[in-house]
Amino acid sequence: MATKKVCAVIGAILLGLAAGGRAEVQVNSYVQHNQTGTAVAMNDSGNFVVVWRSHLADGRGGGVFGRTFTADGTPSSEEFKVNLSTVDVDGWHPVVAMDPSGGFVVVWVARRAAGASTVARVFGPEGQPLTDELQVGTAPDAVESGPSIAMNSTGAFVVAWTSWCDDGHLGRTYVSACVYDPDGSPVTDVFLVDDVPQGLWPDVAMDESGGFVTSWIRMGDTYNRPYGEYIMLRRYRPDGLAAGTAVQVTDNLNNRWYGPSVAGAPDGSFVLTWAVGPFPYNVWAQSFDATGMPVTEPYLVNTSVQGNQGRPCIAGAAGQDYLIVWDCDLLDGTACGVRAQFCTPNGAFVGDELVLTADGCGRQWYADAAMAADGRYVVVWVGDGQDGSGYGVFADVGPKQE
Repeated sequence: MATKKVCAVIGAILLGLAAGGRAEVQVNSYVQHNQTGTAVAMNDSGNFVVVWRSHLADGRGGGVFGRTFTADGTPSSEEFKVNLSTVDVDGWHPVVAMDPSGGFVVVWVARRAAGASTVARVFGPEGQPLTDELQVGTAPDAVESGPSIAMNSTGAFVVAWTSWCDDGHLGRTYVSACVYDPDGSPVTDVFLVDDVPQGLWPDVAMDESGGFVTSWIRMGDTYNRPYGEYIMLRRYRPDGLAAGTAVQVTDNLNNRWYGPSVAGAPDGSFVLTWAVGPFPYNVWAQSFDATGMPVTEPYLVNTSVQGNQGRPCIAGAAGQDYLIVWDCDLLDGTACGVRAQFCTPNGAFVGDELVLTADGCGRQWYADAAMAADGRYVVVWVGDGQDGSGYGVFADVGPKQE
């Protein structure tokens, strides 16, 4: 209890005195049990929406909840439930994308006794639902996980996810995707991003034309050599047809990779980030042009080298600057916090590494980030004990880094 009180005081200080116009905001108002699995999206006005998994808040194992905010971090809605399902269904791994008007789409995994499927729901700017739950994944008997979503300024969006399929002798994982109109109508059938199995943890970024790039980890096994884990990417046209073959980004198969995360510009250029280990892990990034050709060599992002740096996430500001956030082992060795670094499309750092969470407050981790075109940003994470109960959801809202 003493630790929680100290953390609450530190949180109040951060909220009132954060440097450079930054403010720390508690997102969840329901503080019983744990709030985890958070994600965020922001439009160019700086308004943003946060979604998360709230354990037991809807009277079951867990549901998906959201809340909208104005650009200064003031809540513009109460918490609202995203999922419709109420019986024997758990909501996991929510992700979200926002259009210029403030409308947004939430995607998550609905777990049932018979398996797990990827679903989506479209909302208006005030958080009002515009659709029922939309079934995204269509593979029979597949267990789905790890969805990702990207959207352009027209509101068109693409969803990618991992499907585990019992395809004979051995179950395999594949990365699948589907493209949608702004109203949630599918533009394409569900398709495999790569027909080589053992794909995991996809992430996507979409340009203004509706073209997109997908990144993922491909894991080798006895039936899919070479062994190891390595990062792949592939570009796609707006109609879901591949704009090239799958490209292997990393080539050291003796290492273990974590990530990847990708953010793009309106012209189709993009930056990819990932963590590599084992022990200690560090965060790396690489820039690519609209044709998928490297603009930079891979470069080290973190300046902190104490312990592991992991779970990187990247957000972009209309191709001007990018913000990379990650989990960082705390210097006191007790837990982990959240760090961030702004960089240009050419890999130059903008300002110093940001320390977004305070030491001494337990685990602060699983960060996600979003940016507006003018460089304003929001970073969200899961924090231990600061809301007086279990894990809560917190956000750091700030101006463009100079």
